[in-house]
Amino acid sequence: MESTAAGTAGLPAWTGRIEDDALLRGQGHFGDDVKPAGALAAHFVRSPHAFAKIERIDISAAKSAPGVVAVLTGADLEASHYHSISHPHPIPGRGGKVPVSPHRPVLAATRVMHVGEPVAMVVATSAAAAQDAAEKIAVDYAPLGAVTDARPAIKSGAPQLWPDAPGNIGFDWTAPADQDGKKQAALDRAFKDAAHVVRVELVNQRLVVASLEPRTASASYDAQAKQFTLRCGTQGFASVRAQAAGVMNIKPEELRVVTDDLGGAFGMKGWCYPEYIAMLHAARELRRPIHWVATRSEAFVTDNQGRDSFWTVELALNKRGRFLGLRVDCLANIGAYFTGVAHFCVTTHISGCLPTVYDIPQAQVNTRCVFTNTLPTGPYRGAGRPEATYLMERVIDAASDATGIDAAELRRRNLIAPDKIPYVTPFGNSYDSGDFPAIFERALTLAGYVGFAARKKAAKKSGKLRGIGIGCYLEIAGAFPEEAARITFPGGKKVLVSIGAGGSGQGHPTVFPKVTARRLGIDPAAVTLLSGDSARDVPGFGAVASRSAMMTGGAIARCAELVLEKGKRVAAMLLQAGEADVDYRDGNFSVRGSAREASLFDVAERAAELARQGVIPESLDTQASIKLPPSFPNGCHIAEVEIDPDTGATDVVSYVAVGDCGNVLDDVIVEGQIHGGVAQGLGQALTENTIYDSSGQLVSGSFMDYAMPRAHSMPDMTVEHHAVACRTNPLGVKGTGEAGTTAAPPALLNAILDALPEGAALDMPATPDRIWQAIKAAK
Repeated sequence: MESTAAGTAGLPAWTGRIEDDALLRGQGHFGDDVKPAGALAAHFVRSPHAFAKIERIDISAAKSAPGVVAVLTGADLEASHYHSISHPHPIPGRGGKVPVSPHRPVLAATRVMHVGEPVAMVVATSAAAAQDAAEKIAVDYAPLGAVTDARPAIKSGAPQLWPDAPGNIGFDWTAPADQDGKKQAALDRAFKDAAHVVRVELVNQRLVVASLEPRTASASYDAQAKQFTLRCGTQGFASVRAQAAGVMNIKPEELRVVTDDLGGAFGMKGWCYPEYIAMLHAARELRRPIHWVATRSEAFVTDNQGRDSFWTVELALNKRGRFLGLRVDCLANIGAYFTGVAHFCVTTHISGCLPTVYDIPQAQVNTRCVFTNTLPTGPYRGAGRPEATYLMERVIDAASDATGIDAAELRRRNLIAPDKIPYVTPFGNSYDSGDFPAIFERALTLAGYVGFAARKKAAKKSGKLRGIGIGCYLEIAGAFPEEAARITFPGGKKVLVSIGAGGSGQGHPTVFPKVTARRLGIDPAAVTLLSGDSARDVPGFGAVASRSAMMTGGAIARCAELVLEKGKRVAAMLLQAGEADVDYRDGNFSVRGSAREASLFDVAERAAELARQGVIPESLDTQASIKLPPSFPNGCHIAEVEIDPDTGATDVVSYVAVGDCGNVLDDVIVEGQIHGGVAQGLGQALTENTIYDSSGQLVSGSFMDYAMPRAHSMPDMTVEHHAVACRTNPLGVKGTGEAGTTAAPPALLNAILDALPEGAALDMPATPDRIWQAIKAAK
């Protein structure tokens, strides 16, 4: 695989990730590696029905089973008056209405809303004993008619899940805000005056997150200190702690959340789940720690899932192919309950990305979020950004077919020119930086776009179909606009950096110490990163939305700046000089024009001593927060495929990725993020599909039926960085963690459709069978 990095000059030679040594030696500390001494094991009884009334739960046989310590049902939790496990962030929708927020119980007591919903928990001396006892619990259900697809769910006569959501619509939203109707009038005029109006209907299928490590948790309670401890996988402890504390009606300080090494998250592990509350409750009641490890089968029916939305997209163009207006309508399946920001993925994250890299003066997005008897959805790597890019790139290729203008040329005519930056979108977002035409042209060159016709002709002679597809993307990155960091000096020429973002393979322990070291002018080996413990570390919004580099990195940069400001004042005192005469370079304070100097570490030690004596108000230990607007990473991916028309089998023969993530902090880690993102995007494009039958049963509930991408599916990739520094944060970075997942699906689907006969129709995943059927239907 080839990689080049324009704009990465000045980075030191790569020396590897410091966290990899322990992981490769099997010395990581994952969820099941850190089991409390004397812990009891939990096992959950789950609903086999998608929608049913619970008429009776008989736990008598289970309670007397060998090794059983306790059996809990929803009735046992009633006296605790726990609040809903999850609820949507109350952003205003159409008419100012906020999302409907039905109560999600810890353990279902009266009815179940999806397959896998927990109805009882068995606690025993071993996992095997808990599982054996759980099989003795008898639950009498009265099944109800279920609905699993958002499209029939909104029709008259469909089962109604919640009385507060008529037609099963939990949230109705539109953007941009248009109180006087002028924007609507301008959009209608653009479509009326258009020479061409192109319309496509798209499916963004439901996905299973399938993190390498399933969810695990340990819960304990210190009665003397009145302190809970929850050890579980998170993407930042603060969010899970706040949610769990809210459910239990306790102060956040009464709950310590700890996360060790984490085997994948992708948005799914940023939230509180019913199991955590049931375990914390049992730990307090039994005065014993409780441990639980989800099986892979449980993960399929308990972890928040991703995507699952239906899109109607219309694009208006003039005679020359210039884009005049964009209209997007979305129907989103959010499952049986609302999770915290599920609606963001199909509302603000869509409008935040559109019109991506194209100059479109008028645009509108309308979204309806629909309840169904399926597992709740939530953010999954990209969280709306892949959906926005997919709809934009697919409708542009449809416009190319309709107008006869080459797909690349049509895009070229509509890219936002550099002299229009900063560019304000129809939704009010401001792109602060970027060079979209340069990235686009570079990707075309690397992909050999001008020579594709010859390759297509040669493939035809070999009996193969060949296609090329473009996926230009732009993402809104950052989410919550504030983050904190802390720098402390424990002595011994060491620096500790505490952050709130939880890593799950992104390279935080390598990258952030380097950021700190560069800002302080010291050896990165002197810096240790701390995260994952609410009793020790600073709270933060977490590692989501491609925000860690800009938000956490920006907070560290600000913190380092304040450290040096304080250090300079202390150094001036110690070196008997005016503060204006003190310089700082390469870890040392010095007095200009003299030989007097002191290292940062010496000044830190003296400052701590002076602070203890009351001479100065504080040591160099510093905590700081930063507020930043979003950034807009962008780029262009181009895929080339070859298809066997007799079988539908597809080979990705070339893949080019050119991206702008702002200043690159670590070239190799960024490239790894792109490779991983493309792998997940390829999975959605070609293989993965979550299927519920009409009764609500998950029929793709194992890796026998849910097709994950394989190593042989991944193409050789040419990756290049075209860095344009972000102007709105201290490090000039944007984001990169979701770029591949965002760009790969449209690039691959456009390539496949380009290879297929004219008129062929196809939705993701483009499996061999679907491709073969599309070829057959188009003949």
